[in-house]
Amino acid sequence: MYQSEMKEGFIKDYLRSRVVARTSLYSLFRKTEPFEDKIKKDCSQFNQDEALLMYTEFKAKSIYVLLNYNSILKAYCAWRRYYHKEKVTESYENITIELLKPCVPEESNKFLSREEIIEIEDQLYNWTDKAILECLWEGISGPSMIDLVSINKNMVDTEEKTLYFSDGRIVQLTNRLYEFLIKAFDESEYMCYGASLRVKKLIGIGNLYKERDNAHATDSNDKYFRWVYRKVQNFRDHVGIPGLTMKNIHISGMYYYLRQGMQETGLDLKSFLRSEDGENLAKKYGFHSDSYVDNLTHRFKDFV
Repeated sequence: MYQSEMKEGFIKDYLRSRVVARTSLYSLFRKTEPFEDKIKKDCSQFNQDEALLMYTEFKAKSIYVLLNYNSILKAYCAWRRYYHKEKVTESYENITIELLKPCVPEESNKFLSREEIIEIEDQLYNWTDKAILECLWEGISGPSMIDLVSINKNMVDTEEKTLYFSDGRIVQLTNRLYEFLIKAFDESEYMCYGASLRVKKLIGIGNLYKERDNAHATDSNDKYFRWVYRKVQNFRDHVGIPGLTMKNIHISGMYYYLRQGMQETGLDLKSFLRSEDGENLAKKYGFHSDSYVDNLTHRFKDFV
């Protein structure tokens, strides 16, 4: 981070009075760093044009993301002004929603990127939430989300980092998803999103799916689907990205691995989908029909 000691001090102070994921603050300052390096000054000294140009180049998915960034940088400037008696910019205080609107690109690509998913996960408070988002990205869901909610500690081979389902399916876990799951299994409290700080006790240690204490409902596929749906809805409201849905996270993960596979093999879309790797990828994301090649070609042909 540019002027890292100063920013570390701000982060420590900022977290004392707010419920914010520490990683989201570091993520923001990692974003400002290239611009600070380029113009040789801290973001607390940016004029309005420099700040707006920086926001434009962030390529944020929504104006609410930029409003959140601006709120943090405004607090950062106020902190330096108050505690270090520095003369800092007032640009962030004067930036309005109208000024931010042109900074959000008109999205021609409807998919979320790997970097955006990581940034969203960095802003989530609970390991369970991070694990859910990463599972959806990795294609682990199943009908009515039953595969996702069934995950428990006994299904994970910690040496091989693999996930074993009762029907014989084996899923190789990424290091990131493995870490999230292991920490989520042991999570006994849940920090709620919203203006007020609320921590709820959880029942179900060792499972990804946990119920809040004193919250019971009849077991059903609909119950589990709604559990995941509400989680993702909370994530969407928290980070301010309207396009953050279960379906879009899922298909964005497939798009990411599809492009990666095409780049690694040098095959075009249809040829890759017909390959063994392409067929396995399609099955992983729930496309099992004989016509999966045509269906996925139609879905992705305009984006690869």
